[in-house]
Amino acid sequence: AGYYSSAYEIYAYLYVISTSGLPVALSILVSRSRVRGRISEAKKIFEISFIVLLVIGLIFSTVMMIFSNEIAMLIGAPKTALCIIAIAPTMLFICLSSSIRGYFQGFQLMNPTAISQLIEAAGKVAIGVAFAMWAKSKGYDDYVVSAYTILGVTIGVLLGMIYLYLRKLFFKEKTLIHDTIILNDESKTTKRILKELFLIAIPITLSSSVLSLTTVIDTLMVQNRLLGSGMNEIAVRVYYGDYTSLVISMFNLPTIFFYPIANALIPLISGAYEAGNEERSARIREISTKIIILIAMPCAIGLGIFSQPILKLLMFNEDSVQRAAPWLSIASVSVVFLGVISATNAFLNTAGKQRLPIISMLVGAGAKLISNYILLGKIGMLGAPISTVICYLCASTLNIYFTIKHVGKIPNLIKIFILPLLASILSIGSMVFLFIGISIEIPTQIATIISIILSALLYIFILLKIKGITKDDILLVPKGEKIIEILKKVRLLAK
Repeated sequence: AGYYSSAYEIYAYLYVISTSGLPVALSILVSRSRVRGRISEAKKIFEISFIVLLVIGLIFSTVMMIFSNEIAMLIGAPKTALCIIAIAPTMLFICLSSSIRGYFQGFQLMNPTAISQLIEAAGKVAIGVAFAMWAKSKGYDDYVVSAYTILGVTIGVLLGMIYLYLRKLFFKEKTLIHDTIILNDESKTTKRILKELFLIAIPITLSSSVLSLTTVIDTLMVQNRLLGSGMNEIAVRVYYGDYTSLVISMFNLPTIFFYPIANALIPLISGAYEAGNEERSARIREISTKIIILIAMPCAIGLGIFSQPILKLLMFNEDSVQRAAPWLSIASVSVVFLGVISATNAFLNTAGKQRLPIISMLVGAGAKLISNYILLGKIGMLGAPISTVICYLCASTLNIYFTIKHVGKIPNLIKIFILPLLASILSIGSMVFLFIGISIEIPTQIATIISIILSALLYIFILLKIKGITKDDILLVPKGEKIIEILKKVRLLAK
């Protein structure tokens, strides 16, 4: 797991640098062109962005392949070089996918992104596991097995890219149904489009890459710091592998749900700004923040309380579960802060304050660097998740301050934080007693699944009863009408 994780974290950092800013800038510019009724200009923006991302993808893929040995030596894991080579082509595939996703988001279509991500995830798991089993059956060393496993990521992303390309091939562009203003002034030149793309993209990329830099800090520091404290190399690889594969992957899992919401916000708010509809823009900000926190809060509390049963449910090694569960319980607090960061970043970006999240992330990364160095030396591996919480707490606090100062008053804090917190404590707290009771009679994995499902249903029921979420809130979410119909069918919402 250590070889796989080390290579994947390097890829993840380069992935953020190459894809975080330009696709968002693309979605903003496409959204503005749509509002103005300029479909041909939107297509031109996509074509230019596609070429730029193609070049970036080729450069990063090539660099990872040519300098795989040097990168592996830098992170203190020489045998990781083969894994880095295996994942290198993914940079090209993901850059091309991101350009198409950004284009669809500019048209307020999130389905292609969601489906392509599901294809990627399925490919990573199914193909990665199949390759790993085959490599193990051949008796290959662990670092070779890890390289075959990580190849599943590359193939999964390739399949997702093919799906997106086919969707784009048959896509028929349309202008916005509401808030459309038709202007007759000339379409933007290539030079102007490139300038606007990079003016928006560079600050967003910097803020996002600094945030991801926290993971790279762990990659560079944790192993070297633990080795320096006297721990043997095998133990360090095991600890670091458990931390990245169990803890980092699990506490990042909720972001799959609320980062797409934040990304969808940007073209929505940009379109409202362009049409001069401040009331609609403020309403989108309020409801989206509420929805993100509604997702983040129970995820954080649930992961914190049920860390060990959840890891056991995913069939991780018993020893790894025992080691990683306390780390996950601590790191889970960061989920709420990540939710706040995702929402406030979107607000600041659409308000033209793209540079401010960079300051927040630099402060957070600095706090992570200092606390990592101190805590890893004093309390060992527990220092990594604690320093992560400190990092995201600092970054989210600064982001809230910048949002209040430059964007406007933040939504009602009682509705945004207190009601989800209350509903989470009541629902998850009730399920703790249920889990303890039924796990005596039935297998722990089944008891965990039952507890999670019932806790989720109880959470939604409590929220609806205390007015923590309304029909209007749900309607803003993609497929909101269908969600309301489902809630009515299960009698969680009155007909």
